[in-house]
Amino acid sequence: MSWIVAAEGVSLSDLKQVVADRDLVKGTKIRAEINVASGFGWLFDAPGAELAFLPFIPSGVDLIDVYGEGNKGIVDMEADPIGLVALLTFIKANWLAIAIAGILLTTIILSIKLLIQVEATIEDYLPWIIGGLFVFGAIYLLEGRRKVHVRSRKKN
Repeated sequence: MSWIVAAEGVSLSDLKQVVADRDLVKGTKIRAEINVASGFGWLFDAPGAELAFLPFIPSGVDLIDVYGEGNKGIVDMEADPIGLVALLTFIKANWLAIAIAGILLTTIILSIKLLIQVEATIEDYLPWIIGGLFVFGAIYLLEGRRKVHVRSRKKN
């Protein structure tokens, strides 16, 4: 499983979708990463942070956790299921109310990313596959060269 950026922006009103629309099936993990000004990540660890976001979670999405990590606020959710466009539309319209209600939040938000967890694809493993082929090719060439060297020694 890997995370891909589904939408990003410098504010909630500026949040733009960066991947094609898709249906998020039941169990798809969704994460909102809200970068905040230095020293304000703790706001997402405050008692009741989940309660502040709970009314602004759309139907078809379950709130899992709200927490801070350094200068970042994380809101973890899970689809139950929902379309990506519907989720983004709801977040843009309703989370803006959270930011307006807490004027402080609008002044400390530096950027926002909405990530979704997707199944790993061949592209995720491509660097490892190419690296493995390179190593096996090098071993094959070195082994072949060693055999030639041993044969030429036996003839002398």
